[in-house]
Amino acid sequence: MSKSRKDQSMKSKASSMSGGPSSAGSKSVTRDQSGFPGLDERRLEYLERMGIFFEKEGLPRMAGRIFELLLSDKRDSVATSEILEALHASRGSVSTMTRFLMERGMIEKTGKRGERQDYFRIKRKALNTMFSNRLNIVHEFKAIMVDGLSFTEPESENHQMVEELAAFYDWFEKRMPALWKEWEEEKKRRKL
Repeated sequence: MSKSRKDQSMKSKASSMSGGPSSAGSKSVTRDQSGFPGLDERRLEYLERMGIFFEKEGLPRMAGRIFELLLSDKRDSVATSEILEALHASRGSVSTMTRFLMERGMIEKTGKRGERQDYFRIKRKALNTMFSNRLNIVHEFKAIMVDGLSFTEPESENHQMVEELAAFYDWFEKRMPALWKEWEEEKKRRKL
């Protein structure tokens, strides 16, 4: 399906749900044209923008959409049924992507007393986990580049590139703790 046809399909589905009651429960919920409380055309575009950003980072687009949905929701947590409805996604896709985000320390699963379905929210201190994961990636890539030097011909362009990458990631790895400390100070200054 072409991108424009897919976008039209998503908008059509969203518009058809305008003002209807929630299929997730017996309560009647006032909904905007997208079918999700507070989810309008602008937010749908933002969901897609986050999804595309994730995709550029080599992550699943659906994971980005779910992350944004949870990140910008006014409530503490969002039910699985609401994610399914808002994103017009399959249960399997939402299950896989929420597990993917939990494994990366970005979201967490919660529940509500008397309800059987799962709820999800952005994990508290997610930035700490994300930074730690990024530091591990930098360390691992540096080690791969250092090992890669032995597989290239000295004086070759490839050797020079691998050597530069190893040096850059070594420098970057050493700078990251200082950057984190600077961020902690900046966070205090901004009263975050």
